[in-house]
Amino acid sequence: TNCSHVRFEPFSVVFKATDNGLPVNLVNFKTVFIKVISPPPLNLQAEALGNGVNLSWEKSVCENAVGYKVYRRSGESNWDPSHCETGVPPYTGFKLIQTIEDFNTLNFRDDNFGNGLVHGINYCYRVTAYFIDEAESKASNETCAYLKRDVPIITHVSNDSTDLTAGHCLVIWSKPTELDTVQYPGPYKYVVKRNLGFGWDNPQTVATLDGLNDTIFLDTGVNLNTAGDAFIYQIDLESVSVGFIGSSQRASSIFLGTQPTDQEIRLVWSPIVPWSNEKFIIFRKGPGENDFDSIGLSELPYYRDQGLVNGKEYCYYIKAVGHYSLPGLIDPLINFSQLICEEPVDNKPPCRPFIWDTTYCDLLENEIGMIIPLDTCNYYDTCNCGVFCDCQAVEYHVFYARSLESGFQQIGTVDYEYDEPVYYLHRDLESVVGCYAVTAVDSLGNVSDTSNIVCIGYDACPVYCLPNVFTPNNDGENDTFIPMDCEEGGPINPNANVDHVDMTIFNRWGKVMYTTEDPMINWDGKNQNNNQPCSDGVYFYVCEVFILTLDGIDSFTLKGSITIFGSPN
Repeated sequence: TNCSHVRFEPFSVVFKATDNGLPVNLVNFKTVFIKVISPPPLNLQAEALGNGVNLSWEKSVCENAVGYKVYRRSGESNWDPSHCETGVPPYTGFKLIQTIEDFNTLNFRDDNFGNGLVHGINYCYRVTAYFIDEAESKASNETCAYLKRDVPIITHVSNDSTDLTAGHCLVIWSKPTELDTVQYPGPYKYVVKRNLGFGWDNPQTVATLDGLNDTIFLDTGVNLNTAGDAFIYQIDLESVSVGFIGSSQRASSIFLGTQPTDQEIRLVWSPIVPWSNEKFIIFRKGPGENDFDSIGLSELPYYRDQGLVNGKEYCYYIKAVGHYSLPGLIDPLINFSQLICEEPVDNKPPCRPFIWDTTYCDLLENEIGMIIPLDTCNYYDTCNCGVFCDCQAVEYHVFYARSLESGFQQIGTVDYEYDEPVYYLHRDLESVVGCYAVTAVDSLGNVSDTSNIVCIGYDACPVYCLPNVFTPNNDGENDTFIPMDCEEGGPINPNANVDHVDMTIFNRWGKVMYTTEDPMINWDGKNQNNNQPCSDGVYFYVCEVFILTLDGIDSFTLKGSITIFGSPN
């Protein structure tokens, strides 16, 4: 193989073996995959200079590579790539910081994109060559460098552990050990600067300390427990004879915030520091307790304290455990947040109800069934649910809209029953056509998301049609011409889905016998003009039916004939 064979996908190679058997040669096939990889760039070197690290390496032996990828991590990895392992896998802790799109560029300055690297971090690097199809070479040797320790390195910005209730901020830093005393002769002093909040918009000088060895400052001018925000600090180093030398990286106190919810308080905190915090220990003092005790550990700045009692006060603080990767600095770094107290409160709405409908066309009634499915909510840990809703409710609110275009209006309430369906009967309707929705409400007025919407359309009830015969002989059966259920053959209530009709009935000579807008028609077989019974025979009609739909009133026309038998005349 050679460099031209390097590619991301492996080659597929088929071997065929044939034996010398008689009278038949037996044959076997075997497929294998062969991946051709590029050797690594050689002789990666790192040199710290100013606030960055300069990297250099030798050109890749594969000239068909298109550039290089630069990876960085904090601290040595001791990673030894396996024989065929290419690139720099995430499990090594390295992160890609730069892609160099020029094969002939063999150096890179890492200054954190102009923001400067952090003193106290041992920065380690690897470089790979990459190809047009995103194949990568094996990783280079690992090389590490750290910025010269010629400025202070902050290690603590913490609530004073000797008296957390006072809220004073303890600031500690490591003195510079590689200071160029020829360029910057003594004596020296530290200037401690502070800013409220995570920005640096209004820094104030709060202390000046003489000498390099005075590296502890207790800021009694602040109360972290009542400030309502974090404080961020910076230590400037000055030479009395020369002036300003340099500044530490800024570091903030741990600002702990609370988010109360139902039987739970969520804790979030936001330290902005130059070191790495590897874990956080959560301390709590519950109702009636005199001391704080640890209740949990988190690797992320977030914790949910559950199973609490609503309306009772709980107090918290966070203990952060961190470190720099550079040897010779204090380790571990222990910092404390402010104290904060909170009461859990039921602000979780009930989970979203599910509804369904049953329509009674003859009675002009709609029945709406509703339930909160237990598999969507959390009720004292008996349901399988998430963070944002629960099964606690006291009633359902029922909403109705005549059409899709009109707005929903509340029409009633129904008491909630745990894990049981309940029903609302919508009576005295002008029509069954309409839409329904439901919300669930708990005892504190928290309202759930709106349920699914169910709509009852024109076709929920029998289609309007007319018979072709009736007998107006006053015997109590079929005495009037009324609409019927064409499928079942029985009577219907057309008011369930018909607004009105425009019915005209006339005899064979075209003379009008009867007109009406009543959907029931109710023709008794008499001539509307003189109230005399019509003779037996065939009569004709044209009926424009105006139906109620979810989109408004629509219409269709019925034309046909009706035969009268048994007229009383």
